[in-house]
Amino acid sequence: MERLCLPAKLGNLESMFVFIRDAAARQYFKKETIDKVQLACEEALVNVINYAYPGSEGDLEIVVLNQEHCLEITIIDSGIEFNPLALAAPDVTAPMEARRIGGLGIFMIRQIMDDVIYRREDGRNILTLVKTNSCCHDGKPNGGKSSSGASDCVCRWPLEFMKKETFRQGETLFKAGDPADRMFYIAKGAIRLVEIKKVVGEGDVIGEMGIFSPYKERTCSAVCEEDLEVFTMGKDEVIRFFGKDPSLAIELIQVSIKRFIENLKAETAARERMESELRIAKDIQASMLPVEFPERKEFDLFALMDPAKEVGGDFYDFFFVDDHRLCFVIGDVSGKGVPAALFMAISKTLIKNEAKRGLSTDEILTRVNNIMYPDNSTCQFVTVFCAILNIQTGELQFCNAGHNPPLVFDRSCCGDCHDPIENCDHLGCFNYLKVPGGFVMGVMENKLSQNNSMLIKPGDTVFLYTDGVTEAMNAAQEQFSEERLKTILRQIQKQSVKDIILRMREEVQGFVLDAPQSDDITMLAVRYKGAS
Repeated sequence: MERLCLPAKLGNLESMFVFIRDAAARQYFKKETIDKVQLACEEALVNVINYAYPGSEGDLEIVVLNQEHCLEITIIDSGIEFNPLALAAPDVTAPMEARRIGGLGIFMIRQIMDDVIYRREDGRNILTLVKTNSCCHDGKPNGGKSSSGASDCVCRWPLEFMKKETFRQGETLFKAGDPADRMFYIAKGAIRLVEIKKVVGEGDVIGEMGIFSPYKERTCSAVCEEDLEVFTMGKDEVIRFFGKDPSLAIELIQVSIKRFIENLKAETAARERMESELRIAKDIQASMLPVEFPERKEFDLFALMDPAKEVGGDFYDFFFVDDHRLCFVIGDVSGKGVPAALFMAISKTLIKNEAKRGLSTDEILTRVNNIMYPDNSTCQFVTVFCAILNIQTGELQFCNAGHNPPLVFDRSCCGDCHDPIENCDHLGCFNYLKVPGGFVMGVMENKLSQNNSMLIKPGDTVFLYTDGVTEAMNAAQEQFSEERLKTILRQIQKQSVKDIILRMREEVQGFVLDAPQSDDITMLAVRYKGAS
């Protein structure tokens, strides 16, 4: 039995993860299982850190016990009493507005772990998570192979999408400060990374981070240690690669996460680890989001994303499917840091690729979910709201995968309104769209989402957002809330979509004041102006 006790702060999560992963490795779990155990523990740990000690500070204790057939991880805090097992399992088929808040986190923990036990004892919350060994041979689970052994999946590199190049010993592939615009797969030979004093050889890959963050600079120089044969991939090849074989693209994402962790360990001698990770995650996230907004007679569109210090995986996108249909999307990936940013990148790219096929919104999300699920060994998930607007007719087709319901400014709703705003002109109002909630993407196969449609008229506006807006919290532990969001939107509904979003950002900032931002804040608004 081993113990770790640290202050309940987000900055200590990495130390907690190392402690938990070491215990899981001693159990001879495969890497996939170790990742899932960490994910389950992360959900419980973050909940304690954020809510156990409102307005004060306290400690968080982790006790691990490696037994012959199972691993027990016990999480202990002395905060306010909270029994997560008392939460009812969420009804993922119910409409979003009919769902009870809470329960999804413990639902996922129960899906991953084999047993979950809670008790309140001596003023402490004690939550025990149990993971049993899947098999046992010769006294060692998994045939005696460690989590880093040969049981791990080896990525199948898409050489048909890559360019073969050769270099002579002593040649420089790139220098520190050069644009990070290509990835190199080493078929023969070796490369020396000068600044970090590391040699990588046959079967290794370098530079893959650059293809997800194309404006990032190289952090070190690469010199041929011996004659070299490599396969390279740049931005254009990545786009074709993602469209041709998304499952291999997901493997590339997973290998990139491994590579990032390895590079990050070498970089800690020069800079503090967490700052480096957050910088890279922000680069990835920012480089994937469009910042130029179309100027069209048929519609106005504006969006923004303010990343939290602990970078998450929020994203938005908009693009034309054909000459008269505009697709716009918003999403929120589980987790924080580089893994969330990379999962965001693959989610956004897959959605765009499938939408470009001319599919309906439910087919888009269902196909993307089924592509992501088989290779999602880390059990990450993403909530998405996807809509397609016919700019000639005003038909809005949409599908929801576990995301917050949007608000729609509808000029025809006044006849049914029982809650008019002050000085109401009876020309329309923002209300939450009644849409089935659907199921989050990436964790279960063949979870079909429902396609919906409605007709919007010139002057109507659709407002999308992530939970970083409604769950923004002030120093008194009060949330901004869905009701406050709707009230403010009604007060500013006559402004342009850009002014609406900028004003809403100011309202959230004014509400939280000096309280730290705990999640990304993302908003997108579209106002339909009619056919040209």
